Amino acid sequence: MRKRLRKWICSLIAVTPIVIAALAFSGAAFAQTGGPPRPGETPIFKWIEGTYIGSTVRESNWLFPVIESVHVLGIVALAGASTLLDLRLLNRGFLKEQPTSQVASRLLPVMWTSFAVMAVTGTLMFVSEAWQCYTSISFRVKLALLLAVGLNALVFHLGSYRSIKTWERAPVAPGAARAAAWLSMMLWVCIVFAGRWIAYW
Repeated sequence: MRKRLRKWICSLIAVTPIVIAALAFSGAAFAQTGGPPRPGETPIFKWIEGTYIGSTVRESNWLFPVIESVHVLGIVALAGASTLLDLRLLNRGFLKEQPTSQVASRLLPVMWTSFAVMAVTGTLMFVSEAWQCYTSISFRVKLALLLAVGLNALVFHLGSYRSIKTWERAPVAPGAARAAAWLSMMLWVCIVFAGRWIAYW
């Protein structure tokens, strides 16, 4: 058991920087060639799929469905917690009577935990089918949307959230906070659709 666990950890450590580098340069390669290169031109993705983790997840009859199910649960938990906070910023929902900072402090741990679950399971699924993900437009769109929702949250926390004590009990939140809430909800809807389309487009 320990030997197998060490193999998983070592493989994950080895694959992670490759995945990051591949995703960073894939867009440039795609643009230069006018489309996805042929399999023979991207041995890096074949190597990723051939790692211990990739082959184990892909060849198992039950592992991939379990990982995918946990991934979906992570997305649901993260999107759900984010939506609850967004609704509070819009002064809607059953939490509108509670201070925004209190709602945020309760939901942020859930959001971070859900994000970690989503990231780990998403990486495991990518490793098992790296070439399919690389050639999937929906996968690229989903990554772009995830980046956008992360930047939106970052701008909110570096901006309106810093002065939350001055407006959290006001009937209407600042315009920037409300805009961030609407954008967040729209992005999460698009992320769900993009993730579902990966298998088809």
